[in-house]
Amino acid sequence: MDFEWKRRVSIVGIVISVYLGLRYALPVTIPFLIGWGLAVWLHPLAVKIGRKIHLKESVVGGFFMLLLLAVVGAFLWVGVNTLIDQLKAWMMHLPEIEGRFYQFVDQCCCAIENAVGISQVESRKFILDNVGKMQKNFIQGISPKTIFQATDYLKGLITAVSGIIIAFISGVLFLNDLDDIRRTLRTYRFYQPWKRVLKRLRQTCVTYLKAQILIMLAIAFICTFMLWLMKNPYFLLFGIGLGILDALPIIGTGLFLYPAILFFFLRGQTNLAIWYLSIELLTTLVREFMEPRLLGDKLGVYPIVIMAAIYLGFFVFGVTGFILGPIALALIYGIGKEWDIWD
Repeated sequence: MDFEWKRRVSIVGIVISVYLGLRYALPVTIPFLIGWGLAVWLHPLAVKIGRKIHLKESVVGGFFMLLLLAVVGAFLWVGVNTLIDQLKAWMMHLPEIEGRFYQFVDQCCCAIENAVGISQVESRKFILDNVGKMQKNFIQGISPKTIFQATDYLKGLITAVSGIIIAFISGVLFLNDLDDIRRTLRTYRFYQPWKRVLKRLRQTCVTYLKAQILIMLAIAFICTFMLWLMKNPYFLLFGIGLGILDALPIIGTGLFLYPAILFFFLRGQTNLAIWYLSIELLTTLVREFMEPRLLGDKLGVYPIVIMAAIYLGFFVFGVTGFILGPIALALIYGIGKEWDIWD
């Protein structure tokens, strides 16, 4: 009984420690983790080129980091400007879009009345009331209600820029002493147990998250390209949005595409309905093709467990739960496995 009591206390301690670490410690250390990852990734190339041109690996690695930062920054600059332009255009045409939406609702309510006898007036009122509530909540969520909330947005922007700078500087510093840091870490007693925990973490949720991000990017690219072929003026805005929707558990691209297919079909625009149906079928095939090849048997846990971790992560961590949920699960299990808590 005494052993069982200690085991339960240990489990609670692990869960609380992982939660506090991910909630409070991780945001502070993210720039340094990115710097470490960049250093490890660029170290072999920096050493190889540095020996040929007789420069320190930190100098060569710093140049490649600057180059990478410039390329990513240029893509982000163009992409964000395009998104902003499309968002402005969408907002300008919002009254026209609302008019089409109301027409669509009227057609649907009329069809419902003819099919099941529910009054068109009642069904229309019910739909529009709920849409109005959703629109109000969305606007309240994204608009700064007070000067303090606007200050928080500015603070977040400054924090992001500062994080990028710190990640770059720490990456250069890590590159300079990477071999010495690795040798020093191996002398500590905690190194090997935590190395095994992180290895399990990489084998499970990191593999899963990497696969999901790659699939999300592929689907966002396909949707953006297809919408561009359709000459949709909001191809980038909707394409990225569909990629994000596909990454969310249970929801998927169908949340947007199936209503769009129905909308254009009822309006007699069969060509557009077929285009959107093609996008839905293509994205489904891409996910079904990529997922087994990227994951296979690498997870070591059932996919339903990962999905449950993502679902719970949304409740505990918010939007970041998509990533932090599986990481928390893998850390709790890995730490308990390493110290025989589960046995």
